[in-house]
Amino acid sequence: MRQMLTEQLKPGERFEYFRIEAFVIRTGMTSIYRATDLRTGQLVAIKIPHPELECDPIFYSRFQREIAIGKRLKHPGVVQTIDNSDMDQLCIVMEWVDGRFLREILAKEGKLPAERATRIAAGVCEALEYIHNLGVVHRDLKPENIMVGEGDSTKLIDFGISASEGMRRLTFSKFSNAMGTPDYISPEQIKRKRNDGRMDVYALGVILF
Repeated sequence: MRQMLTEQLKPGERFEYFRIEAFVIRTGMTSIYRATDLRTGQLVAIKIPHPELECDPIFYSRFQREIAIGKRLKHPGVVQTIDNSDMDQLCIVMEWVDGRFLREILAKEGKLPAERATRIAAGVCEALEYIHNLGVVHRDLKPENIMVGEGDSTKLIDFGISASEGMRRLTFSKFSNAMGTPDYISPEQIKRKRNDGRMDVYALGVILF
């Protein structure tokens, strides 16, 4: 098992072969940083688990699953996972995505014009079609997990509770967000009767509404 970080990183610090540029956000289970790959100069996002979760075998298995699924996904509408198998610290390294969360746009601008809303939704549909054809289900589609860039291009992010065909089912016993976000999950998902792409389609329908 890889090591886990025990302290929050600060701008300018080295983390393996990365230089931390900024702390981005702390979620319920991880902290995310913007960093520079000192070998290539590429900007990346690094997701690091909270140290208090290091002894939770279910969380560790889920995090490893997120890494495995991320490595399979190669699509312009999905955030790219960068191979970091040579690192000692447990983390996920991803491309840095310029843009704004769809949630930020909705909070600032309110209801979007139909043409723009349709354009954004169409981009998400393309990404969903791609991952669903690979047997992957996001399971937590919401405005916070959709990045909107130049020209309203979109990227799906945060595959932390995603599932893939052929992988053993895992659930969290300690975290309420294990099944998704209540405002966007389908009734079947709440009852754990469905685990396929239709739950993502339902969530997108709620977002578009």
